[in-house]
Amino acid sequence: MEKKKVRRYTRRQVRRNRIIAFFCLIALGILLIFLIYSGIKGFLDGDKENSDSSSAVSISQSEKTDSSSLADNPSSQTNAVDDASSDDSSKESDSSSSAASSSASSSQNASSSSGSSSAPVDSDDPYYEASMPLLVNPDNLMPEGYSPTVVSVGGNYKLETRAAAAWQKMQAAASNDGVSLWIISAYRTLERQTELYNEKVEEYKALGYSEADAKVEAGKWVAVPGTSEHCLGYAADLCSLEESFENSNQFAWLQKHCAEYGFILRFPKDKVSITKISYEPWHYRYVGSNHAKIIMSEGICLEEYLDKYGD
Repeated sequence: MEKKKVRRYTRRQVRRNRIIAFFCLIALGILLIFLIYSGIKGFLDGDKENSDSSSAVSISQSEKTDSSSLADNPSSQTNAVDDASSDDSSKESDSSSSAASSSASSSQNASSSSGSSSAPVDSDDPYYEASMPLLVNPDNLMPEGYSPTVVSVGGNYKLETRAAAAWQKMQAAASNDGVSLWIISAYRTLERQTELYNEKVEEYKALGYSEADAKVEAGKWVAVPGTSEHCLGYAADLCSLEESFENSNQFAWLQKHCAEYGFILRFPKDKVSITKISYEPWHYRYVGSNHAKIIMSEGICLEEYLDKYGD
């Protein structure tokens, strides 16, 4: 019986076949990854469309039932420094942010046409403030004898009662969205502000500065007593004292939602010449949602708002 020949491959042929097999495996792997990616992307896109559709329905219903109220969609624009940090920090400030919203425009027009210091009353808005915000800055001292009613907001921090309630609601809403917010500086007494300022002056004097120069330098980091919003009980520094805070998810959430709860980022980056406060994106001021929505949507600072809409 004739034996069947067994085909033998040369080393070159074996090497070539291995290379071909290797590239075939790579091609199959790439195809598999592409198919998985396409499936996931399609799933996410479908989920996003459903979410957007639900949001659109919700917004439409809200506009129908509240067309005469103040703006519903807050926006913001960064900016700020007000004064030095509390016991934990050596400087602090604020920021302000904006992004237009059609309903905010109706609020602006209503406030402007009224010709008075108060915006139209919205009984459904728990953060509505009838009076104009109190202005305290390097050119406007805190009223003599001013003493706010403050309550604890956790830890050793306190805020004025209305600001405290708004802050707690805002913090809870952020938490529901997976964003953690916390206070690192809030209300401080005029006596405490004076201590911080004097301590900073002494630091500069120890470095060889004259009394006058030391006060000028200290004032860049710690607000001169009587000019700090923290003494009003309406201001709070949140999460970080680093300028990089503006790149955080907390800052992004606040940009979008803070005005809903009556807060503004107090000192816009492009308004330093008006506020005379350096940019720091962590200091927030409670002014009431009716005022906050206008300030944020127009991209103006509190000084400009009071000039435009105040008495």
